[in-house]
Amino acid sequence: MNNIRTIALYLPQFHPIPKNDGWWGKGFTEWTNVAKAKPLFPGHYQPRIPADLGFYDLRISETRKAQADLAKQYGISAFCYWHYWFGNGQQIIERQLKEVRQNSPLICH
Repeated sequence: MNNIRTIALYLPQFHPIPKNDGWWGKGFTEWTNVAKAKPLFPGHYQPRIPADLGFYDLRISETRKAQADLAKQYGISAFCYWHYWFGNGQQIIERQLKEVRQNSPLICH
């Protein structure tokens, strides 16, 4: 049982992309949804505003490095990156994974 590792799902949509601008309005990111969240029941604490790293932009490699360092500090072994594939082979929000793969010091060990 000592080989159990915690892997965090990584949604890299916390920066503007042209597709979201077209679909949801200019400048839309997941931060838009985070900031406008409302409590749905008594005791439901919303919105949950980010603490340590603030409203970060995932296009910035130093931000991703800070995330990796924080994850390692709390026992996260790896990130599972989410991205979208469309029928014509087009990818969206793949930039972060490509950059991390090119810059191995960002990978948690």
